[in-house]
Amino acid sequence: MEIRDNDKICIITPLSAKLDSRKISKIVSMVINEKRNVALDLTYVQDCAIEFIEELKKIANRDLSIFNIPSDIFVLFNIMNVDKSIKLYVSEQDFKENSRQLINRQFAIV
Repeated sequence: MEIRDNDKICIITPLSAKLDSRKISKIVSMVINEKRNVALDLTYVQDCAIEFIEELKKIANRDLSIFNIPSDIFVLFNIMNVDKSIKLYVSEQDFKENSRQLINRQFAIV
């Protein structure tokens, strides 16, 4: 796990392809103990357990953001409405600028 931080933000990058329960608990404990804005960079992640999404929902009251989300995981986030409680971005630059947030509007034709 790689951690990059400065005085305002902390970016956590899991370096494994799959997030299992042990890695999830480590990430959650780091996010809970952090006072600054925290972002997860999912560049290297290809698969995650359902526990990851459930734990994200539990800590959603923190200022947490996620970027570089693989398409498979992004679909799960949309289905489980993670975008309603956690800020999702395409890239690290979008996160730093706090712009171009990914939002699933769920439009329907009437």
